[in-house]
Amino acid sequence: MLNIGHRGAMGYEPENTLLSIQKAIELGADYVEIDIHLVDGQLVVIHDETLDRTTNFKGFLANYTFEELRKADAGKGQQIPTLDEVIELTKNKVGLNIELKGKGTAQPVQRLLSRLTTEHKSSILVSSFHLHELMLFKELDKTVRIGVLSNKRIEQVLPNAVELSAFSINIGTKAATQLFVDKAHQTGFKVYVYTVNTVEEQLQMKNLGVDGVFSNYPDRVLDS
Repeated sequence: MLNIGHRGAMGYEPENTLLSIQKAIELGADYVEIDIHLVDGQLVVIHDETLDRTTNFKGFLANYTFEELRKADAGKGQQIPTLDEVIELTKNKVGLNIELKGKGTAQPVQRLLSRLTTEHKSSILVSSFHLHELMLFKELDKTVRIGVLSNKRIEQVLPNAVELSAFSINIGTKAATQLFVDKAHQTGFKVYVYTVNTVEEQLQMKNLGVDGVFSNYPDRVLDS
């Protein structure tokens, strides 16, 4: 199974920070997954629309300028990173799963990725729950792999994955059934499952034949 560090290695370091991503690399992850919002024209790496849970700031991202956001402590003195910084850190080390978390992220992410070499782009997966963002991204760039994020039944997900010519379908553990995995594979899609942190869960996913798991503890995936 592909070993995907969830928001870096958030079981050990503050999520979606360069420290967490570096930890995932050190622990042997094949890929790292991050979340992207567009703030003040900048692509910033953070999961929530608000700052309260993951930083020492309060309120909505949209109420801050980029310069103000960079003054926030995202844990252990870490700044909220930019997508540029994450790409630079992961380049030639691990693959990168960029989740389009916020609205309006498809075009600026595509614009940034267009500056990368073909080889580098081949190690990137762009995913989202927002089908509109994925469709817009696909219209702009058909060379980057797409992952459809969903917790719906396979019958509901497949039409969207087919329309997008997606590479993978990324689902939560509760949605991961043998039927789902088998039908996705029969239609030509990889299945990546989140968030798989225990050995028991990993064995369940392995028995289902999934292609990869997102984990807060990338070293535990290797140990299984």
